[in-house]
Amino acid sequence: MEFSYIGWTDHSMNFWWGCHKVSPACKYCYIGQIMRRSGREPFHGPIRTSEATWKKAFSWDRKAARLGRRYRVFTCSMSDFFHAKADRWRSEAWDVIRQCRHLDWQILTKRSHRIARCLPDDWGTGWPHVWLGVTVESQAYTNRLDDLIQIPAAVRFVSAEPLLETINITPWASDLDWVITGCERAAVEKRRPMDPDAVRSLREQCDRADVAFFLKQYYAGNQLQFDGQLDGVVRQAWPTQSSNLTLA
Repeated sequence: MEFSYIGWTDHSMNFWWGCHKVSPACKYCYIGQIMRRSGREPFHGPIRTSEATWKKAFSWDRKAARLGRRYRVFTCSMSDFFHAKADRWRSEAWDVIRQCRHLDWQILTKRSHRIARCLPDDWGTGWPHVWLGVTVESQAYTNRLDDLIQIPAAVRFVSAEPLLETINITPWASDLDWVITGCERAAVEKRRPMDPDAVRSLREQCDRADVAFFLKQYYAGNQLQFDGQLDGVVRQAWPTQSSNLTLA
């Protein structure tokens, strides 16, 4: 995707499409509607995308280098980068990521238990242009944070979207750099509401721990809002990170 509609990133790069549902956050996953429009079954596992799609990253990287700025790239927005059925393609994807150093690759997963075994051999203390994140939609899935904080990374982040209840992330906050949250996007008769107090709780926990906080979206009535306003203040911050470093 040339420019992403997702407010916290610039591009979406999908090395593969398709997934399997693994937790309550997946209930109304947006990839279902998108893939079915193209005649594909979204939840039967990943399928590799075209070579033309893979090559887009090099174009974005050249442009970023030319402009002297960094583009953020949400990696596998239509799947999960650490899905077991994508093991056969992942080393090639890592090669693309390795070469595109002017991009900040945002890798978000619900399969946190697979991160360590799926990292490249030269990961070391983390590649400076790769951010690792996990989805935590409720307190029951904070175990993903246990997995995440064991992995060295330039940026560790959490996506609490859809935020289904109040979540206590304080025990892990000192090891996190960024928290994103947002409501569930689904038909009004289906979607589970996001409690504004749950958002406020995450904001306060982030403020206490000096963690960047980003409110992606919320409903005002039935109108989706993307302005990041919480109690009259825009809360859409990005993490401080060391992506200007070069890889060894």
